[in-house]
Amino acid sequence: MSKTNEYSYDLFRHELLPELLGEDEEIILYWAGKALARKKHEEIETDGLATFFEKASFGALTLLKEKRSERIYELTTNDYQPKRPFSLEAGFLAQLTELEMDLLAEATYEVKKKKPTCLHITVRWDKKDPSSMREDA
Repeated sequence: MSKTNEYSYDLFRHELLPELLGEDEEIILYWAGKALARKKHEEIETDGLATFFEKASFGALTLLKEKRSERIYELTTNDYQPKRPFSLEAGFLAQLTELEMDLLAEATYEVKKKKPTCLHITVRWDKKDPSSMREDA
């Protein structure tokens, strides 16, 4: 990424958005991530999730673990800002999971204290809770 792009991204993500969204920044970014995933899911199916995360400057995404009703991803980013919310990325992964499984999904994240450029995003779903995104619903 060029320095101009990094600078523009930093201005937008760390200065403008917090100013515009105020105390609701985290929840608005979560829902914005879900909306973005609905628009970009075909691109992700073609290019792959990790490639999309890199291309979008979200960071390097790795699936660490998958269980019956959850996935745990690790996201490593160069974009460390104290108190920066990663709810956009969490909402994005929650929505992709909903689209894939036709089940409601939600995601949470945890920044690693010893390594603040690394976080875990956990996506959970319930097989008894169908998504309202289904065409037959």
